[in-house]
Order: sequence, then structure tokens, then C-alpha cells
Amino acid sequence: MAESSTQTFSSFAHILSPLVLRALADMGFARPTLVQQKAIPLALENKDILARARTGSGKTAAYCVPLVQKVLNAKSSLPAEDENRQVTRALVLVPTKELAEQVMSQLRGLTKYCEGEVSLVNITSGTSAHLQRILLSDKPDVVVGTPSKALALLQSKALSLASLESLVIDEADLILSYGHDEDVRQIFSGKYLPKVFQSFLMSATMTEDVATLKGLALRSPVILKLEEDEDEAANLSQYSVRCTEVNKFLLTYVILKLKLIKGKCILFVNDVDRSYRLKLFLEQFSIKSCVLNSELPLNSRYHVVQEFNKGVYDYIIATDESGKGEQDHVEAEGEEAEAEEAEEEPAEEEHEEFISTQREPAATEETEPEYTPSQPSSSKKRRRPSPPPAASRKRKARKADAEYGVT
Repeated sequence: MAESSTQTFSSFAHILSPLVLRALADMGFARPTLVQQKAIPLALENKDILARARTGSGKTAAYCVPLVQKVLNAKSSLPAEDENRQVTRALVLVPTKELAEQVMSQLRGLTKYCEGEVSLVNITSGTSAHLQRILLSDKPDVVVGTPSKALALLQSKALSLASLESLVIDEADLILSYGHDEDVRQIFSGKYLPKVFQSFLMSATMTEDVATLKGLALRSPVILKLEEDEDEAANLSQYSVRCTEVNKFLLTYVILKLKLIKGKCILFVNDVDRSYRLKLFLEQFSIKSCVLNSELPLNSRYHVVQEFNKGVYDYIIATDESGKGEQDHVEAEGEEAEAEEAEEEPAEEEHEEFISTQREPAATEETEPEYTPSQPSSSKKRRRPSPPPAASRKRKARKADAEYGVT
């Protein structure tokens, strides 16, 4: 373990581009963690890798760094006019939208000095399907997303992986437990992937789900089971308190108020209602906290995490609800479709109403031939009484809302 305490990223200068090393320095990466030391050289040798390391050990950078470097290596060996220079070379699969955004953030940092060379697309970012198709038509070098979203784009042929070189499954122990098992099996069915490509499985634990993915994705992999130092393990403490339901909130308040937990803290609860109840309870004692759950819109969830990372809040109350990420996307798409229909429906109603008013004089002429449009009495009969001012304003407001797609 002496190696991990003395080695720096400059020791990778023979395999990493100066652009990547400079970006790592800007991101504050001075020394590689154990998983980064082992995985980066193996990845650049095109080895399949199964890495198990604890949460927070730097697994994301352990695969992001070689992905960026491999794209740079591939492009440097091809002339600018070669059509194979711009193809999708890497796919990163993650269980949730939030994790996809974290991976994208790391990739953006690593490509800070080579943005023109390495293009990135997050297919779970909440952009419209039309915009996603436009972005994917440019064949981005690295695509990040959830298995279900990736499969949908593969089935619609908006995403092509014919030239794929690297495939990463991050948080492999969660991918299948979040309900992505069938999507992953279809992706690996042989219809969408080339015969030869490199695979990474990154996981915090070794479960049966990880063993299943290993059989699907890896070929003669290098298995890295990395244990942290005793000093690092000593930083982790576990406590349990047996108490009644009534005393849970009170004990939480005491623990936080007495600063028994130092620094930032994540409080997990079982359901959404409890998260808000706990937040309101803590606010009564001037303890600021924020709530994170699946009922919040995607942008709000991103904002909450950013505020937590910036130190605006020291306590975040999170609801553990697996499998909600993709449901949010489906609901968002449904809302977009409903909004588009709502924009079209008022226009159709107005058009029909306009036609009916134009036909009224003709119908009057047939049934009552003694009256003509030029006669004052006829126009008076067809004229509607003017609505009161309040009703008129409401009608104008509804019409304005309809023009902007508000229902």
C-alpha cells in the first residue's frame, strides 16, 4: 500500500495524454486511488475488467480516464477525412438519471482541453426525442445513459453501436435490482453490439446480479477485488439504536443538534411523506435540510444535489425508491405529448366555432326567407349580448393560455 501513498498521476505520463493529465490536475486529482492505479493501465491494454471497490473509492474516474484516452488514441491514428474517425466508441450504462449526470460531469472535466476531439451525449438528460436524434446523428464518441433508454434508442435505430470499442456497466450491483435486467439482456443479445469490444463492470459489492452480468458482458476478465487500507476502514463507524416509532424523530434531532455526526449527512427514510415530515420537524429547531425523492422533477433533483455539494445544506433527506428513474422519463414524455395535444386542441375548437358562426346566416335565410342580412332586425336577432367585464377577461385569459399551450 506504500505505492498508493506515493504514486501520482504523472507516473501515467507514458500512457495518458498531457491534455488528460492537465484536466486531472484542474479537477484536483493529485494521486490515483488504488482502483485507479490498477484499472487504468489494464484498461488501456484492452483487458476486460471486473472491479469491486467500496463507494467513494474513485471507480468512476477509473473507467472515465481510459475511455477518454482511448478515443484520443483512436482519432490520432486516423486522418481527418476518414469517415471512421467520428463514430460512437464508448457506451456507459448506469442505473439512474442522477448517476448519468454525475458520470457526464466527470467526463466533461476530463475533456476540458480536448472538447473538439471528444464529444459526449447524455441520453437521459430530459431533452426531447427529436433533439436526441439530432445529437446522436453526429455519432458522439461517448454515450451515457440507462439501459432502458439505450435499448429504446437502439431499437429505433437512432443510436448505432456498430463501431463500439468499450462498454461500461457502472454500479453493476444495482443495474439488475433496479429493474433493468431484461433491457440489459436485450442489449447483449447480439443484435446491437459488435462481436469484439472491451467491457468494464464496476461494483461496490459482489452479488448474484453481478455474477449474471459477468457472464453476459465479460470475456476472460481481470478481476480486481480491492480492499481499502486499515486506516481508511477505520474512518467508517456503524451504530444502531433500538427505539420506538415515536422517538425516532427526537433521537435524530438530538444526534444532529449535539453534532454527534460531523459534516454533511444523508438521512434515508422509507417513503416520501416521512421525508417531508422529518424536514418540517427539523425546521422547528432551526436545522436546515433539503429533500430528495422521486416525486421531485428531474431538474429539482439536480438542483438539490448541487446545493448539498455547495454546502448550502448540510443535511439531505433521501427516499430510497429504486426503479423510479425511468418511470420519471416515461412520465415526462407523456406530459410532453399531452402538452402538444393541448396546444392543438384549442386551435381546432376555435376553427370549428368560427365555421359555425359563418354558417348561421345561410341557415337563417333558408328557414326564414323573409329576412335578409341587410335588414337590421336580422342582425339584431343574431347578435349575442355582450358578456359582463369579468367574464370577458376570463375568456381572454383562457384564449391566451391556449395560445401558449396552457390547459
